[in-house]
Amino acid sequence: FFPGSPIYIMSDGNMDFSPLCELEGCMFTLCPPANDRWHPWPFLRRLYDAAVSLKTEFVIMLEPDNTIHGPIKQPPQHDAGGLLVKERGFAGADYVNKLARERVPGFSWSKKNMQAGLCGGAYFRTEAILDALSDQNVMKLDWNMLGDKFTKEIFSSDFALQYALAARGWTILPWEEAAQMHNDKEIPFSGRKDAAFRHYSGPVGKPTYELQLQPSDSRLAKERPAKFQGKDSNCQMCYNHERYVALWGSSKCTNELPFEYSDKLID
Repeated sequence: FFPGSPIYIMSDGNMDFSPLCELEGCMFTLCPPANDRWHPWPFLRRLYDAAVSLKTEFVIMLEPDNTIHGPIKQPPQHDAGGLLVKERGFAGADYVNKLARERVPGFSWSKKNMQAGLCGGAYFRTEAILDALSDQNVMKLDWNMLGDKFTKEIFSSDFALQYALAARGWTILPWEEAAQMHNDKEIPFSGRKDAAFRHYSGPVGKPTYELQLQPSDSRLAKERPAKFQGKDSNCQMCYNHERYVALWGSSKCTNELPFEYSDKLID
């Protein structure tokens, strides 16, 4: 559906898809394992690196629980957009608005903005990524305060993206090209039935997780490197920059600035 669009694939310490990209002409990066879906510092940096490599006006982020169903009929119109999550809101708007107004006077992080789910199938303006997800601007947020005062869920990737983008005054709104499949695999819980991208959760499970690599395609991926085996990081709130560098030799694929959870937060 997108023959002229560049593709960037990132693996979080798992399989090596460089053979696929050699065949298809995409870009591939194998990052150290960090369970980045629950640790904003590597996750946001990896999306930043993708935007730098892609050099496009917008980036569409896809995850393993997405399927693609057609071309985009409603082009991106804002700085970021994702599937509609009805009735959702985020705490700490006063704090976020204060940060945002340093760049965009009068900015308000509204309820409508908060209802955009920035999971797989979301789009992002590259200019917004390069600003809001830079190492320095990500660390301007007081993540410990937000997690302790409101909810630890802010450390999940789709929540963290909302906070990071809103704190810099970028506009986020629901996008009809992202559909949420929750109760039925064919009838969206939100979004258009003919949406280009579908995201699966809830009772329908994750159908794509059940897919197996066909023997004929085995040449397109290599097993994870030996140095990553046995190093799975499936924990939540266990990121440590110093340990990351000690394990992998550099800050590649993560924020170069250190972060430590507060004692209060991890008690």
